[in-house]
Amino acid sequence: MSVLVFASQLASLLATVLVPGIALIVVLKQGWMRRLAIPLDAGSTWGDGRPVFGRTKTWLGVVIYVGGASIVAGILGHPDLHQWVAPILRGPRSVAVGLAIGAVYVLGELVNSFVKRRVGIDSSAETTSRWRALQRLADLADGIIAVSVLLLALGAAPLLVAATAGVGVAVHAGTDVVMHRLRLKSH
Repeated sequence: MSVLVFASQLASLLATVLVPGIALIVVLKQGWMRRLAIPLDAGSTWGDGRPVFGRTKTWLGVVIYVGGASIVAGILGHPDLHQWVAPILRGPRSVAVGLAIGAVYVLGELVNSFVKRRVGIDSSAETTSRWRALQRLADLADGIIAVSVLLLALGAAPLLVAATAGVGVAVHAGTDVVMHRLRLKSH
């Protein structure tokens, strides 16, 4: 496989989470779809008295990520793009794969949020302890790791998955900076 084809296939996998992520930034900044900005945990708390996921994990994010990944994957599944798209996104199952990617990405984010609430870290906040770098890495990689496991389970090439994960974490770091600058996230 040529470097160009590999890069294109990597970009196709990355697009299934990057495009919804950018869409979420735009929707939040514009104030669109506010009715869906309801916390998934509906403000409920766990046995420790802390929120289950927190105020920033909303139905809006689920709809944007799951719907967006499905749409992106459906477009990429078009037969004319066959060579340039990762094999797991090709053909009639592309929308279902996109749906799974979006759902698993959200699940990875939710697991991380649940753990952060248990250790007392508020939504969109960072610890000030010696574990800050580890928490930062977990925040950047949570959904990407979950999607990587799914991609491997679906039979994607391990090298392609590893490259997608690496680039995905770097891109997530960039979108995090954008979200902070747009005041959609606090430090």
